Amino acid sequence: MIERIAEAVKKALLPELEKLSARMDRMEGRLEELSHRLGDLNNQLIATRTELSARIDQTNARLDQTNARVDEVRSDLGARIDEVRSELIARLDQTNARLDQTNARIDKVHSDLIGRIDELRRELIELISATRAELTQRQDVLSARMDEIARDLTKLHEALVRREDYERLREQVQELERKIAELTR
Repeated sequence: MIERIAEAVKKALLPELEKLSARMDRMEGRLEELSHRLGDLNNQLIATRTELSARIDQTNARLDQTNARVDEVRSDLGARIDEVRSELIARLDQTNARLDQTNARIDKVHSDLIGRIDELRRELIELISATRAELTQRQDVLSARMDEIARDLTKLHEALVRREDYERLREQVQELERKIAELTR
């Protein structure tokens, strides 16, 4: 009995364990590959750090030289900077005044354009309303004509059914054809 249970457990668990084992093998391969990649990256980082360290040392030396030159230039240019600053402040004041004028003009143009746009919008609404009314009127006229033609056709049909007065029917047909021609123009 225990052997059967053990056998059943083996049959149930053995395929799953084999799948897990295969997955573990694949994961180990991937881990090994990642380990190699990390080693390569580490070597690249060490080389980069060494190169950057040398460059930093060179840059620091150049910075020291530049700082000395800056101090020298700073003392020479102090008065000149004050003079340029005064000129720039004067120009800035002029520019600000011009900007204020330009902003005032922009505000005026903006309000004018808004007024024009509103007027154009009103005109368009009026034109659309007038066009809509005209189209509605034309539609009513066409509907009335169509009703008249339908009545005429009904009369013609009744006349044809009775077969009375052939000549009168022919004239009515000609009249209807004329009306239809007018409608299709």
